Amino acid sequence: MKRKLAALLICAMGIMTVLGGCGQDETVDSGSSDSSSVSAEAETDETVTADTLLQATDYDVTGYVTLMEDYMNLSVELGSSYEVTDEAVQDYIETYMLPYYPMTVETDKTTVEDGDIVNIDYVGTLDGEEFDGGSDTGYNLTIGSDTFIDGFEDGLIGSEVGSTVDLNLTFPEDYDSEDLAGQDVVFTVTVNNIVEEQILTYDEMTDDYVASVLGDYYTSVDEMLEDVEAYLESSYESEKESAIQSDVLEQLLAGSTVTFPDGLLEENVQSVIEQIQADAEEAGVEYEDYIATYYSSYATTADEMETYVTDSLTESLQQELLLEAVVADQQISISTSDFESFVASYVSYYGYESNDDFYDAYGGEDYVMLSYAENQALSTVVDSVTVTVAESTDEDTAAE
Repeated sequence: MKRKLAALLICAMGIMTVLGGCGQDETVDSGSSDSSSVSAEAETDETVTADTLLQATDYDVTGYVTLMEDYMNLSVELGSSYEVTDEAVQDYIETYMLPYYPMTVETDKTTVEDGDIVNIDYVGTLDGEEFDGGSDTGYNLTIGSDTFIDGFEDGLIGSEVGSTVDLNLTFPEDYDSEDLAGQDVVFTVTVNNIVEEQILTYDEMTDDYVASVLGDYYTSVDEMLEDVEAYLESSYESEKESAIQSDVLEQLLAGSTVTFPDGLLEENVQSVIEQIQADAEEAGVEYEDYIATYYSSYATTADEMETYVTDSLTESLQQELLLEAVVADQQISISTSDFESFVASYVSYYGYESNDDFYDAYGGEDYVMLSYAENQALSTVVDSVTVTVAESTDEDTAAE
């Protein structure tokens, strides 16, 4: 059997969200010289039929799946409207932005002490010559944070605001830059002032604050609000699509009958277990120790690991067979140019050296193409769904 990993490219598993949506028709340069690149897309575009796609398996899926009646007329009720509100934008900014971008305010303190935030200008020189990356102006340094090399922060303790000090220091032998590792250098540091951080409230934000603290990204409050709103709209839309897809798969699974071809589940379980064992061997760790270290949330012994993998693959393989049945029932076909664009995106995003490396990792080109078609099958069903939003109470809205 060509099965390698279950539900490889199903949208509900999140991969299509990462790459920009289900069934996108967009050519992306993978950086690969693989023979199946999309450079001649216009001349080589073909349609691959359902019958051809399903030849990737060594069984007839229609003999193992009985699809629920009227599966192309499902209803999904969402618990949320997934609409971006002003309150959602404010909550995002208060939670993920303001605490991490405090405003600094100058104090009247004049002598640097441990724990102070000191605004400094500094120039680093090696043999009298300024070296790359060793200078900055207006930098806020917390004394005692160990942000700089040993001796830099301690050397400023006791300095007066407005003073300039020379720090004779040595870079560590294991420093990242070979040019600086182990080298004796001089940092000339001017103490501009001692400041304190203030975390603003949402209502306290001003254009000046945004420009000074977030100037690399925004120049005004309105620009920041617009960007956060656009980000949340995209994020919410992805979450909404994922919620609909998950519900559809649950309904398909609950209303259909699925049995496994002989050996399908067992071979997939064995494949996953062997991969984990190989990872343990490569790490030089005993298999059960590896499980206890990296899979402790799911298993701590070999038997528990096999049970966990079996349970996980049972559901994902059932979903996969269901979508293969939809491919057959709806006679889903795919465009080779769309498929190759998707593969190029995947190869580029996950850093595969070539399309062939990607195919080898996931069971071969035929299987990946069928998995892509399964994704199209899921999209076909989702497009036919009637979506409603459950009425919510004030308490529900607050919890949301």
